[in-house]
Amino acid sequence: MERRLAKPQLERVADGVQAWLQPVGTWGESNAGLIAGDGESLLVDTLWDETLTRRMLAAMASITDVAPIRTVVNTHSDGDHWWGNDVVPADAEIVTSEASLAIMRQADPAEFVRFKKLAGALAHLPGRAGSFGRYTREMLRPFAFDEVTLRPATRSFAGEETLRVGGRQVRLIQVGPAHTPGDLVVHVPDARVVFAADVLFVGTTPVIWAGPVSRWQAALDTLVSLDAEAYVPGHGPVCGRPEIEALREYWAWLQPAVEERHAAGRDAWQTARELARSPEFALAPWRSWHGPERLVINVATIQRLLDSEPPATSPLATIRLFARVAALGRELGS
Repeated sequence: MERRLAKPQLERVADGVQAWLQPVGTWGESNAGLIAGDGESLLVDTLWDETLTRRMLAAMASITDVAPIRTVVNTHSDGDHWWGNDVVPADAEIVTSEASLAIMRQADPAEFVRFKKLAGALAHLPGRAGSFGRYTREMLRPFAFDEVTLRPATRSFAGEETLRVGGRQVRLIQVGPAHTPGDLVVHVPDARVVFAADVLFVGTTPVIWAGPVSRWQAALDTLVSLDAEAYVPGHGPVCGRPEIEALREYWAWLQPAVEERHAAGRDAWQTARELARSPEFALAPWRSWHGPERLVINVATIQRLLDSEPPATSPLATIRLFARVAALGRELGS
């Protein structure tokens, strides 16, 4: 079946705070948000291409016509949270963490254009190559990477920074490295809302690219400490503390399970398959989360950190990784 993005929606979270939600929250279906103050607004993240971002901005127009977007915050360096930056107002300041900006400056959408074409070509083949091609083709199909003009952040910070948006206080708190090296969350104290970005996935399996898990767990502790009434995840529906605890339990299960098998000499692929077949996985709530096959990526990252190895970023390494993601997805029937 050809993958199509579910219809997004603009949801009021609190007074002057809106969330742009893209269900179901799987690959590339990222959330964003708008914080409106007196005469100006702050946009939390853009989307993976310019068409999607324009559609989001059009849905926000009734608000931004009165309170124009003066600031954009990119929560981290994954393209589905900033590659739409070029269509936000030209005079808007774009803010992110120093660690994220360093990665943004190295990004190249052409790599995704080539990756998408390769997947389309391989999709017609039998065996592992065809499985990889079909999985990746469907994952990337909805996104127009060839239209993207990169516009990285214009200012960065480390640690924490407080902004004023039309008289409202907005806190930017760096919690990475976790999902990526430079993750940050956006706290709106007067609304008791946190835009948690990709340190919080709800109903869909998280992906850890940077780690370690201990830093991700610390990021979840930070979310809880902010005592918000509503948390907007990077992927999935608006939620509360129970969803944070569910993600904490996922990492609390996975880290020691990988460590045990790593000590026994199993490689990442062997470990991922064994864990996917385990009773603990089968009976856990995360078995029903979207994309359970991402377990392969998470195991690979944890094992890499245990071995003190740098990330494998070559195109061939990416293809091998996603070939195994696709293979586990096929075994799990997802």
